[in-house]
Amino acid sequence: MESRPWDNGTRVVHAALAITVLAELSTGLIVSQATRPHWLVIHSILGIATTLVIIVDWMWTWARRDFPILFPWNRVGMRVVGREAVQVFQGKLPGSGDSTGLSSFMHGIGLLAVSGMAITGLLMYMEIPGGYGLYLHSSAYAFFTMLATTHLYLSYVVWAYLIGHVFFAALQQVLGHNVLRHFYLGHR
Repeated sequence: MESRPWDNGTRVVHAALAITVLAELSTGLIVSQATRPHWLVIHSILGIATTLVIIVDWMWTWARRDFPILFPWNRVGMRVVGREAVQVFQGKLPGSGDSTGLSSFMHGIGLLAVSGMAITGLLMYMEIPGGYGLYLHSSAYAFFTMLATTHLYLSYVVWAYLIGHVFFAALQQVLGHNVLRHFYLGHR
């Protein structure tokens, strides 16, 4: 199936999301080592910027009425996604771009995963025990631990998504689908 290119607004939002999420994941690796506490401040500031980009992405998705493309959770949409998933195992990669299918469905899953990270990250930022959080009660430690654990597990999902996303985009490009044209501003 031939892929249809995205519009320029979608390209800009996708690029901003890719850059900020990659920066967050990278600084998260440093923060998780707990050897350089100043990186937590950098990670927090990047987290707020990333959250703003995610909010813009949700607003852009709503404005373009792309929810059925990214979240085809009805019988017809899931049939298309299922058929394309089976075709992947038969060696046929689906197209990408602005249409209902496996690629768009996976983009929706990625958007949900990074949104979960943003929500848990912001709540952790407000909840940091003994620091500058909004809630300093001792019960906050248990809540913070739950948020931190959820945030960590979601980061694994986002890392897997990012690696898979890049792998399949590269594979599609090598097989002649020319998906990289989606990134060129002004390309039709």
